[in-house]
Amino acid sequence: MLQRRLRNADTAWVVFLALALAVGIFLRWYQLGSQILLDDEWHAIDKLLHADARDIATHLGLADYSIPLTLYYRFLYLHGGLSEWGMHLPMLLAGVGLLVIAPWLLRRQAGFATLAVWTALLAISPLLVYLSRTARPYAITNLLVFIAVIAFREWWRGREHRLRWAGLYVVSTFLAGWLHLITLPFTLLPFVFFGVAGLRDLAGSGRAAAWQGIGRLFVLGVVVTALLAAALLPSMLNDWGALAAKAGSDAITLESAYRSLLMGLGISSPWICIAMVLSLAAGVRTWWRRDATFVAYVALIVTGSALAVAQSHPAWVQHPGTFARYMQPAVPFMLLFVAEGFAGLAKPLTAVLQVTLALASVAVLFAAGPMPAYLYNPNQFMGHPWFQFDYDPAHNAYRIQLPDGPIPEFYRRLAALPPRSLTLVEAPWSLETDHDPQPLYQKIHGQYVRIGLLTPLCAAPAYGEYPEADTGMRLTRFVHLPALLRGDTHDADFLVMHLKSWPPTLPATAEWPDLSTCLPQIEQHFGAPVYHDAEIEVFALSAAARALSAAKN
Repeated sequence: MLQRRLRNADTAWVVFLALALAVGIFLRWYQLGSQILLDDEWHAIDKLLHADARDIATHLGLADYSIPLTLYYRFLYLHGGLSEWGMHLPMLLAGVGLLVIAPWLLRRQAGFATLAVWTALLAISPLLVYLSRTARPYAITNLLVFIAVIAFREWWRGREHRLRWAGLYVVSTFLAGWLHLITLPFTLLPFVFFGVAGLRDLAGSGRAAAWQGIGRLFVLGVVVTALLAAALLPSMLNDWGALAAKAGSDAITLESAYRSLLMGLGISSPWICIAMVLSLAAGVRTWWRRDATFVAYVALIVTGSALAVAQSHPAWVQHPGTFARYMQPAVPFMLLFVAEGFAGLAKPLTAVLQVTLALASVAVLFAAGPMPAYLYNPNQFMGHPWFQFDYDPAHNAYRIQLPDGPIPEFYRRLAALPPRSLTLVEAPWSLETDHDPQPLYQKIHGQYVRIGLLTPLCAAPAYGEYPEADTGMRLTRFVHLPALLRGDTHDADFLVMHLKSWPPTLPATAEWPDLSTCLPQIEQHFGAPVYHDAEIEVFALSAAARALSAAKN
């Protein structure tokens, strides 16, 4: 069927689809190996450093981690070392996989133009790109939820390979739920939709078939419930207090729901939002005429899941980025109907004009989104809330509350040099990103950054650090200061010591160390600072850095 569609499709659409796939892969891969692990990405690391596999599998933790993802990290940790690439690879593969698998699963339900435009919208979706680049399970759960939703419907319709569809649904639902509990409304609501359909059929003439369908639902429900219970009950019982503490604390508002919708669509402009919603409505109308059951099915899952998340009142859900992240399995379906609406509106045009209009529309959508503002090279902090908390800087709390200056003169001096020609080791740091000025400074100086870990030279072990002797940790973007003192500079040029907790407008983080205990040792080894002010002291590590510093002086 797919080969016939490809043969019959206009060459222009085939080229468009190939270009969309290439762009989607590029956006998910670009600078991924240089990204600094931030915030919640450290929850799993902290857990595996202090727990065995049994403890990981039977707890959720107050700082929640994904159990199977953490077990995978622990496997890497014990067999060759845990690296940034190893941590990111499953999400990267899942993010790319969605671009291929989702259109393939719906190849019989949508036209080629719709599938091509949909692939392009998935490819440039800022939320989907971001989650594919983050060492958290959301890109995987997004793919698994989509597969589960489609597999359940195919199983119920009972056309071909019913047992295979059932197995695919069970496996996808189990893995998604084990990776993150927030997926369960999306994957279990199909029972409600088709259960109601079965009960409605009992009132009709085909009561025997209706009872048979309800029986099949019951058996499938027992199987998936048993698997989920086996995986989740031990951890939920052990950490019920922690789980309850994260529920019932915050609430969604109309404003935050609207801003979450903007993030799901990948924009900040209300005018583009109106255009996309109109296209979505047109797509729903067209699809409804063709297959009303599918539209109603998706609508129940999306709205039901949104209500379930809202009613659980999870922590921080009032922030658009949090609600958008929890609702990210709905994004592919929203964009599907947007693509269907676009294809229907463009249908009177010739194929070449359709593709030209699609290219222009996707380009405008990409330009109106947040990615052009943070795809500069190098940017090793693309996952920072400065870029991801809200796509409209005027509503991004990090942009509003954190200062954008002053910038130490040292970084402005580096800006005069060729970009990506030097490497800085910055220390100390805080994995709480509201205390890290490095993204702000890197935008100015344009050089590579590594994070300096102080343990045990300047401070006791802290959250966000790990012992240098721990050979299971192979994070290339982190450097221990004792290694620098031994002469292993990791090809870095400058060591930048941040003397104070940043920013001055916020209370100092409790874990910020007293550098007076170790700065004398650093100065004794590397000589006097080549730059210092009230905020930073800078030491030259390489001959090139010393030559640059001598020239400046």
